[in-house]
Amino acid sequence: MNRFSIVIGFGLLLGLFCSDSVAQTSTIRSDDRGKDARSPWVERAWDTRYYIELVDGDLWMRKKKRSLARTPDLSDGYFEWVDFFEPTAMINVQVSDATHSNQLAILVFDFDREGWVTSPHSYPGRLRGRLTRGMSLALSSGDSPTAPKSLLAKWFTGLGDVSTHWAPAFCRPGQYPRPAGITTENYLYGPKIKLNWNSSTGFGCREWAYQLYDDERPFIDVTSYLPEKGNKVTHAYIRDVSGWARFGDTKPVIGKQGDYWYCLHDCPNGERPGMIDIKAWTARNGWPLPKPPTRVPTFPDPPAKQGTYPK
Repeated sequence: MNRFSIVIGFGLLLGLFCSDSVAQTSTIRSDDRGKDARSPWVERAWDTRYYIELVDGDLWMRKKKRSLARTPDLSDGYFEWVDFFEPTAMINVQVSDATHSNQLAILVFDFDREGWVTSPHSYPGRLRGRLTRGMSLALSSGDSPTAPKSLLAKWFTGLGDVSTHWAPAFCRPGQYPRPAGITTENYLYGPKIKLNWNSSTGFGCREWAYQLYDDERPFIDVTSYLPEKGNKVTHAYIRDVSGWARFGDTKPVIGKQGDYWYCLHDCPNGERPGMIDIKAWTARNGWPLPKPPTRVPTFPDPPAKQGTYPK
């Protein structure tokens, strides 16, 4: 995808927030419906090879149970993608003491070069990836603006020349700039964010984009970290993550939960997702060991100091 550069000063940042306040979400809200129903697709070359979501396995199974308990409704032109897709993989991720594990669901939406979904699904017809005029990544059952559709993420084009290294990006709820982000504790890149390893992610779409666009980085590390406090050990964990790759991108997606590393997608040499010995794995592929970013979140809204991922 072409990278956008919109030159603005921080003085215009609030104006940007206010100009596009429609939140992106996988469960489509009424304000999104009205906006997208009036808008045609953006006609552009398709270069998204896959879109991926990593979600808590227990949460996924609860969503799927609710999905199975109802009959999918396509009458209003929208559908819930959860009704028709299953995880590509479900893996166990262990906590530090290795006494128990949590499941992580890996959901991958693969596309061909025309945008048609090639991943298995039970939708009654073909699905195509499209970008709406409302700047949302959508799955559509046709090319008409009124064809049944489901939104996956919001296409965030950045904050001008301060963000050319971590935008554009497909962002999920809580990561797309909105007016409420100035004061909410749930907006990852705002000044009020409060992170909790038990419930929130410290890794978002900007961190994914930065690693994807950095040609010197051989992988995308989706680990969320919490800064060390007092004598407490820094938490390393994997929470809800979304990301994507373009045609030509071949970077493995990796993450750390407690003391253990996992390859989650696009694993080298045809390896399946699962636990890896990170030292042996990186040495075998001629790659450096992953290092935590210098701050979390790594790329907050200006004027906050930006972090980086050390080489």
